[in-house]
Amino acid sequence: MPPFALVKASNDGYCPLYVPVVVVFGGTSGIGKAMTRRLSEQLDGRIHVIVVGRNKASADALFSSLPKPTGSKQELERCGYEFIYCDISLMKNVHQAAQAIAQRCPKINYLILASGKAFFGKRKETEEGLDSQLVLRYYWKFAITNDLLPNLRAAKDAGQAAGVFVILAHGVGPKINFQDLGVKNYHRYGVGPMFQGVSYGDLMLAMYAEREPDIAFTHMFPGMVDTEANRPSAVSSWLAKLLMLLLRPLAVLFYIKVDVSAENMVYGLLNGERGFYQRNTVADNVGPRNVSYAESDRQAFWEHSLSATRSVPR
Repeated sequence: MPPFALVKASNDGYCPLYVPVVVVFGGTSGIGKAMTRRLSEQLDGRIHVIVVGRNKASADALFSSLPKPTGSKQELERCGYEFIYCDISLMKNVHQAAQAIAQRCPKINYLILASGKAFFGKRKETEEGLDSQLVLRYYWKFAITNDLLPNLRAAKDAGQAAGVFVILAHGVGPKINFQDLGVKNYHRYGVGPMFQGVSYGDLMLAMYAEREPDIAFTHMFPGMVDTEANRPSAVSSWLAKLLMLLLRPLAVLFYIKVDVSAENMVYGLLNGERGFYQRNTVADNVGPRNVSYAESDRQAFWEHSLSATRSVPR
């Protein structure tokens, strides 16, 4: 990994001849928001960003602070900031959001997936019969990637960049338990889906990269970043709040500033032309890790993912 100054300089040099289309799930807070700001400011608003989430007010506040583009009328028509509402806890919502995105953006250059959370507790199923935590850690990512593949392909066919960028981890999860796909038996108060979701994400991206060799698929580990999600206000349990308050003075010594993390993330996003990448906190490619399984297991995993997310192969 080059020194941070060179990372920033590399990002500063990003200036495609076309207006890039960037879709960001989780762009109203944390790393997703910081990446959205970094890309928009770098291009002086010469970008088309769609932020997908649940908080329109936060999205509007972000958009009002971003630069407005200048240029010809034709180019200005391709630029802009849009918000699409989506509660990713249900697959039907994800598919609806994908349809809305696809209608607005025939071509997509970058699909950034930053939404999701981890929590502990007894296993709970959504109304669609899926583990609620595994939905937020994995299933929605499979569904939206599958649904928007035609739009990513269209960008690549036009000679432009195309990539899917998932923020979670990079090969550090446990081996996938193919006898318990969906984590129904080894839930362990949330520990099962929390860590299996990481490994599911690695295998998902590796298999998508095999199917779509001209598109980049990246899994990047953020580390401990000082975002809203890592603050006491983000949790509902009084015990968790107390523990976070007590540990925060120590934790801040290890936290990565969100703007620094976003700089590294943007570098990782822009420096992958095609194939599968597993990147650490400073965007070094450390893979492939934890994606080598028997072909029968990989096929069972793929079929499970399609079935669970109610997805039709694109």
